Amino acid sequence: MKNKRKIAIAILIGFVVLGLLLLISSKIESPSSTKIIETDNKEEKDESEIDWSDYKVYNIELSSGNVSITKAGVYYISGTLKKGMITIETNDNVKLVLDKVTITSKSGPAIYIKESKGVYIELKGESTVNANATTNLDAAIYSKADLYLYGEGTLNIKSNYDGITSKDDLYLLSGTYDITADKDGIKGKDTVTIQNGTYTITSKEDGIKTTNEEEKGEIVIENGTFKITSSQDGIQAQSTLMIENGTFVVVAGTTASSDESQKGLKAQKSVTIKNGTYTITSVDDCIHSNEDVTIDAGTYELSTNDDAIHADGTVTIKDGTVQVIKSYEGIEGFNINLEGGTINVVASDDGVNVGGGKDSSGTANGRKDAFDQDSGGLLNISGGTIYVNSGGDGLDSNGSIKVSGGVIHVDGPTNNGNGALDYNGTFEITGGELIAVGSSGMAQNVSSSSTQNTILVNLSSQASGDISIGSISYSPSKSYQSILISSSSLELNHEYTLTTGSSSQTVTLTSTVTGGENGMMNPGMMNQGGNRGRR
Repeated sequence: MKNKRKIAIAILIGFVVLGLLLLISSKIESPSSTKIIETDNKEEKDESEIDWSDYKVYNIELSSGNVSITKAGVYYISGTLKKGMITIETNDNVKLVLDKVTITSKSGPAIYIKESKGVYIELKGESTVNANATTNLDAAIYSKADLYLYGEGTLNIKSNYDGITSKDDLYLLSGTYDITADKDGIKGKDTVTIQNGTYTITSKEDGIKTTNEEEKGEIVIENGTFKITSSQDGIQAQSTLMIENGTFVVVAGTTASSDESQKGLKAQKSVTIKNGTYTITSVDDCIHSNEDVTIDAGTYELSTNDDAIHADGTVTIKDGTVQVIKSYEGIEGFNINLEGGTINVVASDDGVNVGGGKDSSGTANGRKDAFDQDSGGLLNISGGTIYVNSGGDGLDSNGSIKVSGGVIHVDGPTNNGNGALDYNGTFEITGGELIAVGSSGMAQNVSSSSTQNTILVNLSSQASGDISIGSISYSPSKSYQSILISSSSLELNHEYTLTTGSSSQTVTLTSTVTGGENGMMNPGMMNQGGNRGRR
C-alpha cells in the first residue's frame, strides 16, 4: 500500500515538473538571451476595436539576438537591441507596446511582421528603430499585414530604404514620428489612413505614398501636423487623396532637371481637401491630380516652378485662402470652377488657364503640357475674391469663360504677345466685378451675349498708376495699355471720366459691351478689329 502511494506521488511530481518545463519553454520565444515573460493580464480595453483584455500579456526586456513572437498577445517591450530584429508570425492579433526602446538591425527590418491578423504598435516614451534593410524587406518597420500605430510617445526611425511599409493597410492614429529614409518615408500598398499625430519626414524619394495600382491605393488624412522634405513627391496617392484637416509644410523636389515627379500633393485620381493649413514648395505642381482637384476650405501658400494647382479634369475651389506666391502657371485644369474664397495668383505665364494651349502655354522645365490642343473646357467664376498677376495671359481659356459673381482683378502682361483675357469660345459676364489691365496687342473684350455693362479701353501709350471710373477705382501693380472694366455700377449711355495715373479722358458706354474686341483708342472711337482667333 505504501509502495503504491509512493508511486502515485512520484508520478504526480513528474507531471508537475513536466508541466513547469513546458510552461517555461512556452515563455521563451527567442533563441537569444532575450526572454518573453508572461504576467498577469491587467490590460484594459483601449481606443481600438479590439478588447485586449482577452489577450495574454508578456514582458520583453531586449538584450541581444533576434526576438520571435509566434503567439497572439500584448507584448510590453523595453530595453536595447543592438544587433537584431523583432519578428511577428501568427494568425491572430498582436499588440506591441514600445516603452523607451532602441532597436538596431544590421540586416533587415528592425520590426518585421511576417504574418498576423493585425499588428498594433502603441508608443510610450521615446523609442528609436534603425535599420539596414534589404531589397525584399525594404523598411525599418515592414509589415505584410494590417498595421496600426498610435500612442502618446515618440518613434524615431532611420532607414537605408523606407521608414514604415505595410503591404496591406496602414493606419497611423496618433503619436509623434521622426523619420529619415533613403527611399520613402511612409508607404502603404492598399491604403494609408492618418487620423492624427505629428510627422517629421525626410526622404530621398516620396514622403507618404500608396502603391496599389489595381484597387484601393487611397490616402486619407483627417488631422495631424506634417513637415515633409522629400526629393520626389511629398504625398502621393496611387488612387485618391482625401484630406479633411491638418497642418502641412511640404518641400518636394531638389532640381528642375530631374525626370522624377517632384510634386507637393499628388493623386492618380482625385484630390479632395476640405480644410487645413498648407505651405508647399515644389519643383513640379504643388497640388496635382490626373483627374479632379476640389478645395473646400483651408489656407494655402504655394510656391513652384510649375503649376500651383493642376487637374487633368476639373479644378474646383469652393472656399479658403489660396496664395500662389510663385508659379509658372497658377491654376490649370480642363475645367475650372471658382466659387468662393480668396485667391491670389502670381504666375510667370498664365494665371488661370483652362485647357493649356497650342502656344506652349503650361510647359515648364522643358516638359510638354498635358493640354496641347484646343479644348471645349470652361472657366466658370461664380464667387470669391480673385487677384491675378501674370506674365502671360491673366484669365486664359481654350474654351469659354463665364463670370456670374465674385470680385476679379487681373494685372496682366506688359508684352503684346499675351492679354489680360484670352479665350477661344465665348466670354459671358452676368454679374460680379471684373477689372483686367495689361498690354493692348492681344486685348479681348467680353462677348456680346454678356448682360452686365462692360467697357474696354486701349490707350495710345503705356500708363501706370491708379485707375478710376465713376465709383470704381483700382491700383494696378505694373504698367498697362489696356483696361477692361465690368460692373453693375456702370450705366448705359452715361458719360464717365476715366482717370489713368495723371491723365484722364471722357468715355461713354454706348452699349452693354462697349469698345469692341480691341477697345477704344480715343473717347468715342472704336477700333474695327476683326476676330483675331487663337494665337
